[in-house]
Amino acid sequence: MTTTEPSTEPGPATGPARRTRRTAARDRWARAAAPGAFLDRRRQDVRDALDHGWRAGARWVRLGTGLLILFAATAGAVVLYSAARQILAASGADTWLTAITHTVTRPVRHYLAEHTAGLPLNAADAYRLWAATGLTAALLSSALRSTVARLAWTSWSVGTLTAVWQASPDSGRPVATALTAAVLAAVSLPALRGLALSLRPHITIHRTVQVTAQVTVAVFSHPEVPAPRRPLDQP
Repeated sequence: MTTTEPSTEPGPATGPARRTRRTAARDRWARAAAPGAFLDRRRQDVRDALDHGWRAGARWVRLGTGLLILFAATAGAVVLYSAARQILAASGADTWLTAITHTVTRPVRHYLAEHTAGLPLNAADAYRLWAATGLTAALLSSALRSTVARLAWTSWSVGTLTAVWQASPDSGRPVATALTAAVLAAVSLPALRGLALSLRPHITIHRTVQVTAQVTVAVFSHPEVPAPRRPLDQP
């Protein structure tokens, strides 16, 4: 005859324990979302940015929005670049695009290789930093229209033109520099959009309005009251 004894090993977590953890998690969430708590303040920051504009929002809202725009622009640029490469490869124009790219990038590589000798930064890392700086400045200028980003893009473009001019072969230097300028001008169309430069003098006219307050003082004259007569006064 076989007898079955109850097992003494601890079993899995019971139902009340699980409900206790869920209840604690709900309580923590309720405390965080309560009026005046952390989540409620963050929600109010987002609402203020939507109601009063991005510039009037909190710092973390502006930073998060800028990073989101940068990520979206970078992802879109990568997708467009991959699609363009596939289209060019299918149409047989990939060789032409490669020739233009090498005309611009090879002088920059040679320039960096010559001027990074003896530095802790090698030529390959300097070229990656150059490419990342140009891409970041172009995307930020296109997305945010920031003056700092536009200055960075302009400085990067001038440095690229200088490197191409100095490192290109003597016979093809003018063509390489002109081709680089054309490529940078095409990229500058979205990067510098909305930028207006005017050579006309800006004249500001200030009008001064003088307001004179006239104060009228009313003087009231009272009739003289004769003093009372004394007994010895002459009539």
